Amino acid sequence: MQNGSYLGFSQVNLSLGEIGFKVEVNKTSKDKGSKLEFRIDKPKGKIIGTLEVPYTGDTTYALKLVGNLKHAEGVHDLFIVAKGASSFSIVAFSFIWNY
Repeated sequence: MQNGSYLGFSQVNLSLGEIGFKVEVNKTSKDKGSKLEFRIDKPKGKIIGTLEVPYTGDTTYALKLVGNLKHAEGVHDLFIVAKGASSFSIVAFSFIWNY
């Protein structure tokens, strides 16, 4: 993913308790500042979570990261937006419901 690119999920119910996520990423650049922003309703909507994307060394190794989404309830479209100067890959993504 490059700066400004995004993945979108339609009609995510954020009222089911604390919702987390697990994402596997790889990044071959040592540049700092790459992150994922979790936004609701549109790619430039309200931020409900962020996650720093660290250097992983090469494209054969994916680092598993976890985090939580906060400050949102109801059903929303959810966007995962890439930020930063370096590109990176999302290898896998899943939601985690923390009841």
